Amino acid sequence: MLKLLASLIIFLGTFYLAQEVLKPAPPCTTPILYSLGTFDKRFNLSEKEFLNLLRDAESIWEKPIGKDLFAYSPEGKLKVNLIYDYRQEATKELSKIEAGVKQDEASYRALESGYQSLKVQHDKLEASYNLRLESFNRQSMEYESNVEEWNRSDRTDKNKFRALEAQRLSLESELREIKKLEAGLNQSADNVNSLVARLNSLGRELNLNVEEYNIIGTDRGDTFTGGLYTSDEIGESIDIFEFENEDKLVRILTHELGHALGLEHVSDKDAIMYELNLGSSKLLTEVDLQILKTLCQTN
Repeated sequence: MLKLLASLIIFLGTFYLAQEVLKPAPPCTTPILYSLGTFDKRFNLSEKEFLNLLRDAESIWEKPIGKDLFAYSPEGKLKVNLIYDYRQEATKELSKIEAGVKQDEASYRALESGYQSLKVQHDKLEASYNLRLESFNRQSMEYESNVEEWNRSDRTDKNKFRALEAQRLSLESELREIKKLEAGLNQSADNVNSLVARLNSLGRELNLNVEEYNIIGTDRGDTFTGGLYTSDEIGESIDIFEFENEDKLVRILTHELGHALGLEHVSDKDAIMYELNLGSSKLLTEVDLQILKTLCQTN
């Protein structure tokens, strides 16, 4: 009897310890480890400089609550990618145009020409996005129909099951690519809108009899300028596509690190976690700080 009781106590103790080990760590107690993934040097940044800016972004979240929330490790599962494409090219061109603008009609016409070029590029991107989304929707409907057919069957055909699973994984992969394309489309709209605002303002300042250009609209919802956080079965990543300067880059990195923590967008337009990169400060607003404290249970 005593042996049985002792064995039961040992079993219960082992079970309790196992439960404690398996219990997820409380929020903000274990740093999120990140590493560098794709790194395009056309941004004219070295890996060392980029990591220093990442540490600046880390500290914006860490200092206010005195916790180590992130840490660099070559084996870090959160991959931070620096991806150079048409978005950064458009930003560079816009900066060149803006830098050369003088308060005269010739400058206005040069700005207008730059706008037309960006607008053509944006329209092509939008057309490509719409075609890809339409194709994805058709494939999704086909997949749903196949799933319904499978559910009506005896569900013993392994080949059909494998085909369904391959179709599902293909759709998930395509959806990730569409989301990236969508983020690029929104960034393109931001670039065109910035130039539109400058065109309209300069035209009024010069009192020119010119067309007032409209701001490009989008029904997909804007995302934070320049970056995208993704978490799926493949892993976690932060993709950086575009930034005007290092201060903007730090804000983008800080925003996407916020998503990696589990924070969502807020309505405060000055906040780091607002959906667009409108602010200029590299400090948390009260709204940012409050959602961070709530997440980390430090209130």
